[in-house]
Amino acid sequence: MGDSTTVSKSTASISLPRRLVRSEITEIPVSTLQAVAPELVHTHIDYIREGLECLGPDMLRVLAGIKAKPVSNVLPKELPIIVNDISSDMPTHMFAVFSSHQPAPVRRRVTLFPAHNLVFATHCANLPILPTSTPALVECAGQEIKVPVVPLCIPAPEVFPQLSTFLYTKRIDHLLMSLMPLPTPPQLYRDDPTTAMPLLTQFAQKIANTYTVNTLLQHIAKVHGTWRNAMALGIADERLWCALDTAWEVLLTSLAISTGKPHLMTESA
Repeated sequence: MGDSTTVSKSTASISLPRRLVRSEITEIPVSTLQAVAPELVHTHIDYIREGLECLGPDMLRVLAGIKAKPVSNVLPKELPIIVNDISSDMPTHMFAVFSSHQPAPVRRRVTLFPAHNLVFATHCANLPILPTSTPALVECAGQEIKVPVVPLCIPAPEVFPQLSTFLYTKRIDHLLMSLMPLPTPPQLYRDDPTTAMPLLTQFAQKIANTYTVNTLLQHIAKVHGTWRNAMALGIADERLWCALDTAWEVLLTSLAISTGKPHLMTESA
């Protein structure tokens, strides 16, 4: 497909990049970590991430049990939340996520996501400095706590949950399940890409035979939105990029097959 391809959808044309550019950011600013965990500033970032990967699934379950009270038209500085799962650390903040591409006259749509500051501070180089917040000590399920509200402007809020969940679990298979129309064969992201190419083509053909071009474009939009969010937040995680590269290659191949232009993929390989 060269550097990009153009797909006609009804009367409109959509231009897609041939490959997703990776973030050039590799270091988390000291100030980001200093704001949330000054005691860890001199600890190697990989060591912190390894520890969080062990705790991540339990922390995620805590987030799933959070109930937030309704918010009025103005975002408060703090928000009361009800905690229904106390099996791990409590959230430290509430992200108020909104789109960076929303037209000015349109009323801004904001979605609230509870979060643990350390998970995001150790992965997002472009994260705004978070207000100080210490995980609350909760004695029983159903208890109310208050967390600071942090506005977070990103390109694609609709796929923020997929990216957030990945930062907690680091599960490529789960991320791909949330982005792809069919379960992705593990060989596509575990093996050498050159040896996996026949399987990739076979998998792409199966998707092309099963779904319409419109459905393929919807999944492509999910992957592209997740990539844009990762770039905006400054995330440089090898497993994340592996998942995005795999999904993008498969979906573009499926799209090329569905639109009768499979040669475009081989010409640009």
